[in-house]
Amino acid sequence: MSEVRELFGGAMVCRIPSAWRDVSQVRQVPDNQEVYQDCSEESGAVVVVEILEHQNDVKNEDASTFFFSDLADANGVSLDDMTIQSNNNMIFSMKDDDASKQKYFQNFSLSTQQSGSHACIAVGQQQVADKSLRIEMCVLRLTDVTTDLLITLSIPDNKQGTVVDGLSNVFRELLSAFSITDWNLFC
Repeated sequence: MSEVRELFGGAMVCRIPSAWRDVSQVRQVPDNQEVYQDCSEESGAVVVVEILEHQNDVKNEDASTFFFSDLADANGVSLDDMTIQSNNNMIFSMKDDDASKQKYFQNFSLSTQQSGSHACIAVGQQQVADKSLRIEMCVLRLTDVTTDLLITLSIPDNKQGTVVDGLSNVFRELLSAFSITDWNLFC
């Protein structure tokens, strides 16, 4: 069971499992991140929503690979210890009439001034220390507000649960309810 949670002081909302805790309640989290962790089964699953400066030199079709590799680097993972299972078939416009946008982001709507937004979804593995993690990552490229928004779910391989069309139910549900409610966050 999950519930809608407010992120960044209510500027965004998404659906996160009810048993997951806000990590900022137990440790410091950077201001540009919201982090939730699964506490019900001690699975170690974590979701991070992160606001980053838009990477102008990264093409939309390369964004998921770029940020997936960047996460691997931050985790101390070598290129040999990571794989991206899918990315090129999940790049789409965030305009309301795009079929892929409707499949993954039913509640997301661009403000009237947002025209150049795209999303990239990547799924892969990273070997962090002695754990193999399944990484599901969505990059929302909000070019009109010079922002790349990352939504990343990390799940230990043995705890990934049901996967449909390449995405876990947790990630699919998170994306389906994701919405930016206050675009002034980016001003």
